[in-house]
Amino acid sequence: MVEEDVLSTEDTGRLPELGDYAIQGELGETLVAAAMLAAGQIYRPQNGLDFGIDGVIELTSSDGKHATGRQIGVQVKRGLSVLRSTSRGRTLYFTEEHANYWLRHSLPVIVVFNEPGTDALRWRHVNEDTVRRVPKGFAIDIPEGSDLAASIDALRSIANGATASPPPDAPTLLIPFNPRTGILIEDADLGIAAMEFSRTSLRGGLGRLKLEIDVEPDLVASIAAIRELPSPTAGERREAMIREDILDRARDHAGKLERALTMLLTEPSLANAFGYDDELLADAVRRTAAGTDAPRDRQDTTLQAWPSYQMERPIVTFDVPRSAMDSFYDRNPMNRQLIRMGGVGGQVVGDLPGEVVASRFLPVLVNRLVGFADANEMSDAEALRFIGTPHALWLMGLN
Repeated sequence: MVEEDVLSTEDTGRLPELGDYAIQGELGETLVAAAMLAAGQIYRPQNGLDFGIDGVIELTSSDGKHATGRQIGVQVKRGLSVLRSTSRGRTLYFTEEHANYWLRHSLPVIVVFNEPGTDALRWRHVNEDTVRRVPKGFAIDIPEGSDLAASIDALRSIANGATASPPPDAPTLLIPFNPRTGILIEDADLGIAAMEFSRTSLRGGLGRLKLEIDVEPDLVASIAAIRELPSPTAGERREAMIREDILDRARDHAGKLERALTMLLTEPSLANAFGYDDELLADAVRRTAAGTDAPRDRQDTTLQAWPSYQMERPIVTFDVPRSAMDSFYDRNPMNRQLIRMGGVGGQVVGDLPGEVVASRFLPVLVNRLVGFADANEMSDAEALRFIGTPHALWLMGLN
């Protein structure tokens, strides 16, 4: 006879655990099935082993009265940790194995993304034109404005062998980035690409800047692999949580740097400081991304700057090469005494050589303004307007 305490409903530690990942996946598929049913289409979930296709959509005839036998494989993704928010909408990273499986599948394949808290179903057709290689794996961008339920005609075209035209994407400056070592492209390529992006923006062109974190595909794939295990061990679940935290920190850091770089390259009062000097711009972009880890010579002079006599915050601390400080002192013998007086002396950032302002002061300024905006619950544009003082007129003194 089985003892009563073995069957106790209080002893949940002896029962199978229903993982959140499984629940989220089921919710995503349920929303797809409901959307297809409401649109007069058929969705059949995949039974048995699943290697990357969650279900199949069968498209009905245009009058909705006949099954056509035309089918599309569907991979459903739900959850904020599986996709990265980008200027192209959402980006899904995946392994070479998944890329080969989807691209060689006998059915056309689409990826559908559902964000928790909404019923929106964004999607993209997986094909040679939409899948792109990234440093460690592959990626596909799922446009923000796509809507599965409103795309039945496009789905019919895909099922019939035609390729649906993807929505146009805004021009994007993609910068490979490692959270520890910084930007991963050569200065020559970085400078001219940043210059092109900046000039397009200054002429009124729409575009977005994105740092592509080189370790992100591996982290996303490894987290997903653990979450998809039927019965992950405690150690595996702990490892998934650690990797999720690492990924969140990397994304948060990259997001703030993207804002700082966007300000540097698209705000006219800042971007015009570089003229057409792409080498100077490459140095500034790299220093912006490096933040407090930017290289410093021991002979550099550390200065502080603040907006005006009436506004003593935010404070920007930046380094100036010795040669530039010597030039600054030689230009006016009083400068050496005046800069020691700080705000009382009235020395301004614009008194420094232009290339020093562009490559040393502006990278620190844009990072500081992003932090100032967050601390005061402002947008970056609001922070700029709130401060108001042109960067060349910020007061400065010795640190």
